[in-house]
Amino acid sequence: MDHIKFDKSETYTNAPPRSRPVRRLLVMTIFLVSLLAACSLLALEATEPFGEPDACISCHEMSPVHERWSKSSHHDNPSGVKVACIACHLPPREDTFPHLASKTHKGASHAWTHFFGKFDEKKSRKLVLDTLENKRCAHCHNNLTVKPSTPAVGAVHATALKLPDNRTYACVSCHFSLHSKKPKPPEKKFYDQADNSFCYVCHINFKKEPFVLQHRLANIACYDCHGESLPHADDEDNATAPAIMFTKDMVNDSCAKCHKPAKMKKVTSHKSWYALTDSERTQTKRQYCTDCHGMHRLPTRDRMWDKKTRKLIWREGHPVDPNEEPETKPFEESM
Repeated sequence: MDHIKFDKSETYTNAPPRSRPVRRLLVMTIFLVSLLAACSLLALEATEPFGEPDACISCHEMSPVHERWSKSSHHDNPSGVKVACIACHLPPREDTFPHLASKTHKGASHAWTHFFGKFDEKKSRKLVLDTLENKRCAHCHNNLTVKPSTPAVGAVHATALKLPDNRTYACVSCHFSLHSKKPKPPEKKFYDQADNSFCYVCHINFKKEPFVLQHRLANIACYDCHGESLPHADDEDNATAPAIMFTKDMVNDSCAKCHKPAKMKKVTSHKSWYALTDSERTQTKRQYCTDCHGMHRLPTRDRMWDKKTRKLIWREGHPVDPNEEPETKPFEESM
């Protein structure tokens, strides 16, 4: 066999000659992707200390911001969770590449401003409030509609989740004091509580209704909205309507008699509602005051009246011809 010579320049494989470059390219691609992922993870871990609040105050411009943050609920809260700067001002750490890219860009921008520029806190704050996305807040606050403090708050949160790109419903449009100590709650105003016992004789279900309780604490009784309705109370057959009834399109005007629109437009939780058009309010199902501030209705009914004419139109599951029933009048008109 010594006389047989092999050409070492040739490589013998089972693969066709044309597939070798493709395989080589595939291997190189896998290697480069793995290398890039490894470098990203290393960079993520290496830059982690620079994302801590203590690192942010290495630039003296951030000291006042850091001081206000240390007094806010993102630093001091019952759960003991401290929300660092990058949790709000950068994409989530789980999104590795966007997180690193944003951290690099903001770090370079802040360094340039520190050494060569001038930091404008008001301008910077406005930029954050104008661009901060709801999903940054929802990353932690993911149970906004579970147990809202009030029905109105629940309604606003639900709309904010449905319309995340609508800046009217941006989280920071209401929660803009994230770098300051929580303001003290306003002092409670004490009124004589309204006496609704006359109405509770029949309408006992309203005794614990939030809508009624809130008005009662402000000395607003049932008769302030519905009139004294003495014929209604005296009618044991319950065919006589209350003195004043409200259709849906009358609700907002009725509330506005006490809750003046000029004042309501300045309330933070109402600004977004007033900014909507009528069609947008219909779309979000937040058209009337009672859509957010409680459903003031009987759970079951055996009588129904036309709210405009006050004629009986339905009794115990059967329609009634309003022309056969006498029109009921308020007590004052029947005298």
